[in-house]
Amino acid sequence: MLEFFLSNKKAFFDVLSMWILAVMMPGPDMFLVITSAIKKNKKYALSAVYGIVAGTIVWLIVGFFLIGMLSKTSFFQWVQLCGGCYLLYMTCKIFLSLFAKSSQDFQSQESFVPQENRSKAFMSGVMTNLSNPKAPIFVGSVLTKLPQETPLEGSLVCFVLMLLIPMIWFSLVAHFFSIKRIFSLFLRYAKVLDVLAVCIFGIVGIELLREFFGF
Repeated sequence: MLEFFLSNKKAFFDVLSMWILAVMMPGPDMFLVITSAIKKNKKYALSAVYGIVAGTIVWLIVGFFLIGMLSKTSFFQWVQLCGGCYLLYMTCKIFLSLFAKSSQDFQSQESFVPQENRSKAFMSGVMTNLSNPKAPIFVGSVLTKLPQETPLEGSLVCFVLMLLIPMIWFSLVAHFFSIKRIFSLFLRYAKVLDVLAVCIFGIVGIELLREFFGF
């Protein structure tokens, strides 16, 4: 298998490079982690990261193994509807928080996070990640760069690497925005961050619903 990787290293490099760039691009996942780290704390943000990774596992499985079958059904259209509705729900929730909270309401970075709150953060990560039905389509299109004769072991290695990349990246983001100095700086601009999150979640949610209804 090592020989196969070496002989096709450019194809694997291209796939992983595109995946890294896609993961690092600002989007709902990124803003969920950042706002969780700033408004709650690192443990809460990491729970959201684990949820994002769980959602990524689902989309990677679909992208690697099921996209051909599911693309012939209305599965992705219904995911668009549910995803768009969920992101608009998040948009409304964040928008209302602009008027309901002040910076004093944010939890201390050292505060204890109850288990139920971590579960809530985890589910927010799962739902935010799964709200984007374009993810498995992107995965499927990226994987077309792999050689058709890629063995199962090669696909599994690529699968694991594509899973580790968002786990490492979003964990670093959670740790970075949990640093006290960074936290204090961004706390001053928390309202601005909320407005950005409203824009990101709202635009993506509206776009998903627009595509579902064919506008």
